[in-house]
Amino acid sequence: MAKLYGITPIELRDGVRGEDFETFWLNEYAPQGQVLGWTSHLLKADRGARSGQYAVIWELPSIESRDRILRADGSLTAEGERRLGPTFTQMNEKLDTFVTGWPYTDYMELGG
Repeated sequence: MAKLYGITPIELRDGVRGEDFETFWLNEYAPQGQVLGWTSHLLKADRGARSGQYAVIWELPSIESRDRILRADGSLTAEGERRLGPTFTQMNEKLDTFVTGWPYTDYMELGG
């Protein structure tokens, strides 16, 4: 099975301090994925077109592992509800106070 990577460029809401977003992501949001065997990588651009801005890369074991938890519209499946419960909704609501949207794209690893 090929690994799956979800890549999301992050745009912070006006007035949100990067340090506050980092603390929230690393201490509260990212641990949700660890329950599922998913790993998130919080990145901050060093230079280039998005210098100083953030991105998140989720690393998942497979497409199947994502599909067992999340539907195509981003809502939880029955297994996702069982494993993440209301915490998922609460964390997404809190995430929305830091960022403007969640424009992710999932990429499957080729040749891996």
